[in-house]
Amino acid sequence: MAKVITDVILKDGVDETTFINDVTSNAEVDLKDRVESLSNMVVLNVEESYIPTLNNHASVKVAQAEPIPEPPVTYPDKPTKYTLSGKSIGGFWSNSGGWNFNTTYAGTKMISYQHYLDTDIIVAPIRTINDFTGSNVGIHYYDSDPDGKRDQMRWLGSVPRVGIDTGGYGEDQTYSSYYTGKHVDIVAFESGTFGDAGYVNYHTHPDWDDPDNSGTTRCIPMNWPGLSDAGNNQVTPNKMLNGHATGTLSAAGGIHGGFAKKAKLRVAYTDAGLTSGLNAIKSWHNGKSVNGTTGLKDPTIVILEWHHPSLSKQNCIKIEDIDSVTDPTLGTTNKPGGGWGSDLTPFVDRGMIPFQLRDPTDNTWHWVQPFSRQDQGSYFSAIEQCWDDGIVIINGPGNAGITFVNNDDARYNGTYATISGTKTLYTVGYNADNSQNSPCSITKGSTSTSTWYGLRSYGPAGTPKSINVAAGQNSEGSPTLDWYTGRGPGIDVIGRGGNTWTAGDTNDDTYTDGNKWGNFGGTSCALPTVAGKAACYMEKHYTLHGVWPTPQQVKDAMRAESRPTSMSVRTVNWSNVPAASDTDIKPNQDATPLPCLKIKSGTGGTPLNGGFCYGDHAGTPNNQAHWNAKDFNRENTYKKRPASGVLFPRPRKFDLPRKEEDAD
Repeated sequence: MAKVITDVILKDGVDETTFINDVTSNAEVDLKDRVESLSNMVVLNVEESYIPTLNNHASVKVAQAEPIPEPPVTYPDKPTKYTLSGKSIGGFWSNSGGWNFNTTYAGTKMISYQHYLDTDIIVAPIRTINDFTGSNVGIHYYDSDPDGKRDQMRWLGSVPRVGIDTGGYGEDQTYSSYYTGKHVDIVAFESGTFGDAGYVNYHTHPDWDDPDNSGTTRCIPMNWPGLSDAGNNQVTPNKMLNGHATGTLSAAGGIHGGFAKKAKLRVAYTDAGLTSGLNAIKSWHNGKSVNGTTGLKDPTIVILEWHHPSLSKQNCIKIEDIDSVTDPTLGTTNKPGGGWGSDLTPFVDRGMIPFQLRDPTDNTWHWVQPFSRQDQGSYFSAIEQCWDDGIVIINGPGNAGITFVNNDDARYNGTYATISGTKTLYTVGYNADNSQNSPCSITKGSTSTSTWYGLRSYGPAGTPKSINVAAGQNSEGSPTLDWYTGRGPGIDVIGRGGNTWTAGDTNDDTYTDGNKWGNFGGTSCALPTVAGKAACYMEKHYTLHGVWPTPQQVKDAMRAESRPTSMSVRTVNWSNVPAASDTDIKPNQDATPLPCLKIKSGTGGTPLNGGFCYGDHAGTPNNQAHWNAKDFNRENTYKKRPASGVLFPRPRKFDLPRKEEDAD
């Protein structure tokens, strides 16, 4: 073995010369430096295998090989601040011909609500109310307002413009950030495949523009390794985005739609299969070359843009057929002798939300408890392995109003309902193609299964090895959950759902800049609004630490940076529910007059219209995703500051009158 530099500390009173002569008589030890200025120390060159023997020498206190020193990491410089100015928040609206976007303005003049709602970089606007009721930014309908008036926003038409900016014209808002998700790959893993509609947008749409190389798109067509289906071989046909993927990537990384304005944008499709698709993404991620600028492999964020609505409320059992409900905290509550009656709080207090259901055979209405498919998706293992290999997974419970916990939560197996004997089982799905675009179907059968778990999700949400996201209203005045979104204790943060401004596809309007723009929504939109913020955080972490963060570090940061602003709305008085009927139940604040808590055959074309919606948080943390665009901690002052009014001078505390009890 080679000799290594070894520091020797001698015991007090040892003669150094005698010691040196003694140990260097051994061929395995040489004197390197007597270090005369340091008492009781010598430096030797010692065969590594001999160091234990040297430590046993009578004169030696300790002998230790010096570790090889490495130069400190040279951290990247803080990026130059990227700024967008002269922007309108949320879009211009017109009341002529209904509440629609006004296309006589350039789509590039607008940015999504999240730039205002989820940062503190844009100050609160001056309130120009005119005849408009309300003074908050965003969009939301109120029960008390039959005309459907919204939070304050820009609209044009036959009535005066209501501005949320100083001029009232929506042209002077500025967003800026040092971090824009540069070097981060964002992959939208989309249901289906690309089609002719919308695919050309990736070439020229201004939302994909590269700020560091203007005129160049950040969308990158892929040939995913090992996948032969058409949608995942995008280079040769020069096709990439379908309409849904357009909204996803814009809400995450669009110049005007998202936060990760310098991230690279990619898409994969589920036509190859869920597990095969995740395998391809993982293989590609692990095979990346080192980035010549950073000296590291670029990190990957994957947004899981699919769900299983037909499985979310697959099984429904009459409330009156349930004998007991149990959870780890409250224990077991048995059905009272007279039945559950109108008090359904034992279910709701455990995170299980009952629904009204119409029997398909006799048209009678019943309160039922829905249960998702009871086993776990086989692809969970693939999701978790991607996470373990460093891929940040942005996940969501979909649009069918499921309530869930993660599979490592004690409530996953510990929250359940029991029945005895054989009872009626309603199986809920969709007619025809069994998709969310088909009307609801209900099949009446029976079950003798005694235990039904109330907080399980078949997926894709339900594993702690992902960032699980619910959809929240784009509303400053009523920041509730979107009524359709999945929710529950398994949620990590809330993103922005309906009415989020993004790049559009061929079904959307063309604006005066010559491009398609529109509104994106659903839990599908909430996920990328979180993904864009996560990409910005990852770039910041790299800048401060010289390494990319792990997925768990990203998750912890998104939770830590979130703001407790989401507001729960009780759908109904659960201690005294009305009798089940075809009469609509509406929350205190309702998105639209939809049939909340109602399941009946033949209704709707989506889970939302099928009644899979309600207002209750059902245990969802009120953590609204937030990006600290100013790049310093505003934990105590993050609220929007007014643009006018008396702020200064503030009285000095010594000038304030003293309390009576403080007087001498």
